[in-house]
Amino acid sequence: MGFGADPEAISDAIANARANEIDNAHFFAGDVRLALGELVEKAGRPDVMIVDPPRAGLSQKIVRRMIEAAPRRLIYVSCNPTTLAPNAAQLVEAGYEFRRVRPVDMFPQTPHIECVAELVRAA
Repeated sequence: MGFGADPEAISDAIANARANEIDNAHFFAGDVRLALGELVEKAGRPDVMIVDPPRAGLSQKIVRRMIEAAPRRLIYVSCNPTTLAPNAAQLVEAGYEFRRVRPVDMFPQTPHIECVAELVRAA
């Protein structure tokens, strides 16, 4: 399941899924703050949730919605490690365990670095 605010990106995701004969993925456009709860009600709790927020990170409201969705595993792709930290702290406080983080240098010879973090809901 994919969710994003940009309808064009969602159209691209749907087209890519069709082109690759992927029929077990669904994509939705809209404001995640408003729609995530309803989506979980209809589709059930996700096993894994992958988020790739803007440089500003996730708002506290979106993090609360993620916590309410209660996925077993969270993958957080961050283009700004300084905004990953407070979001990860909020998730850890809610019962997630910070398993690992991996820096990814997608822009060599610049100060920008991506991080991919894994958080798992404590049993």
